[in-house]
Amino acid sequence: MTGEESAESAAGVGTDRPLVRSLRLGLDAPRTGPLQAALALASAPLDWLDAHRRGFLHGDEEALLTDRLHARRRHGLLVGRYAAKCALAALRPDLDPRVLAIRPGVLEQPVLSGLGIGNVGISLSHAGAVAVALAFPEACPMGVDLERIRPDNVALLTRQTTADERRLLADHLGGPEAERLTRLWCLKEALSKALRCGLTVPLDLLAVGRVEAGPTGLGVTFAHFAQYRGLSLATGDLAAALVLPRPPAVTLAIDAAEWAAFREALAEAAARETAA
Repeated sequence: MTGEESAESAAGVGTDRPLVRSLRLGLDAPRTGPLQAALALASAPLDWLDAHRRGFLHGDEEALLTDRLHARRRHGLLVGRYAAKCALAALRPDLDPRVLAIRPGVLEQPVLSGLGIGNVGISLSHAGAVAVALAFPEACPMGVDLERIRPDNVALLTRQTTADERRLLADHLGGPEAERLTRLWCLKEALSKALRCGLTVPLDLLAVGRVEAGPTGLGVTFAHFAQYRGLSLATGDLAAALVLPRPPAVTLAIDAAEWAAFREALAEAAARETAA
């Protein structure tokens, strides 16, 4: 897997083949100078991932695939690692993804290691056969999340959000309630990953505080962590969120055409899942 290969969309291929879209993110950070991150989306069936896993897994990752692992968890582990290796290939095309290991930390967070990788962090999330992953410099904490939009989750997600948050998104975003609530959940979970606390804190601490319009779509700031901003995407029955430090600490540069292509890949991944 090369950086060039991972950066190309597999649009138009059958659902038995992987769909991949990667893009590099420019990060202008006055305190450290310019930085780079990479975001990747991947969708692939379990049979394909199993057949090709030795092309992207480190030996320690392979050891996680025990016989006791349920097929659903096996699929999530493989597609998550595959998306992560695609993001790493986009960021560092000079490195073989098989020499990079993503191991679970003490709180089950992904921990990246490998010769030559330096201070790079990884954030990943999966929903069924689809995963998103973010490779980022540790100097710029970031997080990503992906969730399936399900109307039957409305009651549960309502309990996990505040009335102010729900009013805020209803005022700025049309569409079904399930989509708005899932976007809120994604933003909170992505923030928890950037903070490295996970969902171990009261969810009100992760509350969205304000909506900001921007060229990338729905953007937000957070009520208790004003130093961070979040970006939200939703298409089909998939919602995703990216969280990173906000200006002036970091200014994010995304090519508009590449961002549109990433959104289209998310829509295609959602359509694949519906057709499967």
